[in-house]
Amino acid sequence: MTVNNYRVGRLLLLGAASTLTLNGYVSAQQLEEVTVTAQKRTENIQDVPIAISAFSADKLAEKGVTNVAQVSDFTPNIQIDRASPFAGSSTIISAFIRGIGQNDFAFNMEPGVGLYVDGVYYARTVGAAIDLLDVERVEVLKGPQGTLFGRNTIGGALHVITRRPGDELMAKMEVTAGSYDRLDVRGTLDIPLVDDTLYSSVSFSSTKRDGYQKRVPFDPSAVNLVNPVTGSIYTGDSFVTDSDRYIRARDNAGGNRQGGEDSASLRGKLLFTPSDDLEVNLSGDITRAREEANATTLVATDGLGFPFALAYNSCVDGVDPSTIALGPAPTFALAGICDIDRGPVNQPLSDTGNRLPWGDHFITGDKDRTYSTGSNYSDVDTWGLNATIDWSINEMLALKSITSYRELESVFGVDMDGSPLGFLDTSFTMNQEQFSQEFQLNVDAFDGRLHSVLGAYYFQEEGDLLDTVTFGAGLVQIFGPNELENKAYALFTHNNYQLTDNLGLTFGVRYTEEEKSFTGGQREVSGFTPMFVGNFGFPPQIFPGFADGDLELLFPPGENEKDFDDTSVRVGTEYRIGGDTLAYASFAQGYKTGGWTTRLAAPTAVSAALAPPGVVDPVNPPEHDSETAETWEVGIKSELFDRRMRLNLALFTTDYEDIQVVAAPAFTFGAPWFFNAGNARIRGAELEMDASLTDNFIVNGSFGYLDAEYLSLDDIALAGGITLDHQLMNVPEQSANIGGTYTLGLAGGSRLLLHADVIYKGKMARDLVNTPALIQDGFTMANATITFEPPAANWQLVLGGQNLTDERYIVTGNANEAVGATTVTYSRPRTWHMTFRLDY
Repeated sequence: MTVNNYRVGRLLLLGAASTLTLNGYVSAQQLEEVTVTAQKRTENIQDVPIAISAFSADKLAEKGVTNVAQVSDFTPNIQIDRASPFAGSSTIISAFIRGIGQNDFAFNMEPGVGLYVDGVYYARTVGAAIDLLDVERVEVLKGPQGTLFGRNTIGGALHVITRRPGDELMAKMEVTAGSYDRLDVRGTLDIPLVDDTLYSSVSFSSTKRDGYQKRVPFDPSAVNLVNPVTGSIYTGDSFVTDSDRYIRARDNAGGNRQGGEDSASLRGKLLFTPSDDLEVNLSGDITRAREEANATTLVATDGLGFPFALAYNSCVDGVDPSTIALGPAPTFALAGICDIDRGPVNQPLSDTGNRLPWGDHFITGDKDRTYSTGSNYSDVDTWGLNATIDWSINEMLALKSITSYRELESVFGVDMDGSPLGFLDTSFTMNQEQFSQEFQLNVDAFDGRLHSVLGAYYFQEEGDLLDTVTFGAGLVQIFGPNELENKAYALFTHNNYQLTDNLGLTFGVRYTEEEKSFTGGQREVSGFTPMFVGNFGFPPQIFPGFADGDLELLFPPGENEKDFDDTSVRVGTEYRIGGDTLAYASFAQGYKTGGWTTRLAAPTAVSAALAPPGVVDPVNPPEHDSETAETWEVGIKSELFDRRMRLNLALFTTDYEDIQVVAAPAFTFGAPWFFNAGNARIRGAELEMDASLTDNFIVNGSFGYLDAEYLSLDDIALAGGITLDHQLMNVPEQSANIGGTYTLGLAGGSRLLLHADVIYKGKMARDLVNTPALIQDGFTMANATITFEPPAANWQLVLGGQNLTDERYIVTGNANEAVGATTVTYSRPRTWHMTFRLDY
């Protein structure tokens, strides 16, 4: 598969070049210049010695891209998913660039790919799957961006630049209808307020479509329900489910579908230009989502999963779990758990004999059907204000200030067990507010040979995250309030100096200090943990709240504090070969700050006793350190055939150290912990191409290759089941795409625009321990549109289809051994849409 896809990519590129040569390129139009701000100033993308992919507004519309996550399909070595394991919200993005990123949404876990909108950093991945509303372009910066963009851009950065208000009255609107009762409405209005001085714009979008997964009732009479522990067969004609009484973030569970969308966004801008030297841009945005959870499909169960599946299946059959032995494993001391009064949210399992056993009978065998009855909601509200001031002091100096404030309120949850039982129901409430201030002094000196940026940055955020999780039909129920605060300060400089007309040097450095504080309140409210720990022989003193008589508290009380500092460097050289080819070599560093594990299902002393010696601290909350990356890169950027073809190549190797991961080892009882796994090396290549074959035919494509491997693993990673042979998570070995637009002239001056994209993703693991059910094989999918445009060109009618090959690939997944449940979120099936666009 690797060789075949490499050959296909190379043949496509060679074919494009050959076509240009045969045609003598006399009939082909020149490619449009692409400008970016990757180095904090506007430049031609071909002059920037950094691997960048950029998408203009027209290209985004051509490809049907409306959300930032979709650029993943058209950029090599990038994987962006609108999902996170066990979170359920499609407003979350899990972004990986060149094998580095993060797929957990927790407040105390930093993203590995930074998202910026108009220079403003979005600190949380919740609410980060932003609608690309009225954008000018999207830039994807690959590799560590530690000098210019700072912490948490260790894998790279996504920069969305929205459109400036125009100087003329203008209106645009589009309406889209399609599969699953899709109805999207988007619009933009430019209103000049004062000639040559004050301009404004307002943009809005509304996106709605039904979920593609249905919740269906479970009929116990239609299947043979065998208890995996006792072997007995369930014979009742009715069953008890009290899932509506479990603890969760929102009272009601949600609707009868999953995977739907229902969101609205609004952005307003004011542009004030009192003189040629001063520009003030004020903007505000707000987004509101009231959606179902992501579609989640149960694909595997283990009715003997320890401890929850084993304990539950024993209890519902009237068997004392302490009498059950699992082959060579010791007998587990679980006596008495069936009779625990599990608080006000549930009843003891011994109160009824008509409970269904946990097992494979809850697997529907249909990706779009589930027996879930639990949490099914994603309510996310986010808004922000931004003030950007650009002042040209003189021909050499320019000052820029970016001031921003943002807020996030969210509550989301998903039933992870795919059954009418509350076996693994996860829900969360997250609130966050952030303030940032950045100053940039841009210097052009020595007759334009020196371009420098000197900057200072301040960032502060605070907020809370509440975890509400039910394990084993209420055997354990976690109520976990957490409070966090982060502050960061940075000074940076980035410099390009042209030694000659062809030879240049790049040097940048950034120093960052960060202060973090965290207060955890994780507690187990069902009464299971004290009994469980007691039966294992642990004294009650292991509970952090023992002195106060609180045997529910799991997390050590009090505020935790950590300080971090880092110096990141970028050095490089670039050489222009002729006027159309730039060769460059660079070394870049980046880092991502550490923190704490917020999730506990038992006191740390229990985990320490069950883990290998020295792996877990029995007293203090689990911590993780910063991770770092160092990348060496060489590349060539070229424009060929009189700018009819753009061809860029990058080769790189990255030393990735102290990798932060999220996993649920056996000693954590199903609670995902954060820890540093070890070190890895990632090597790869990227090839991107745009070509104007004729005046009517433009093609683009890319190919990416990644060779990622662990070099060493820490003890806790080995105890968590990770091995050196495991594939790094969310790292496809190959990624490729090829697309093109052909313009067909019609009678009367009308025209048809025929566009198609073919996307390939190689095999990838969707979890750390490479669970077989969570390995996604390589797949190919295709999108296509036909656009009719009249002679006046002030409206368009578009007919399109996505995922025409109907590939049902894995978007995210979770395997929890403690409850014996493996679940998967599959992609949306084949869909169609029709769009009407109007410009005025």
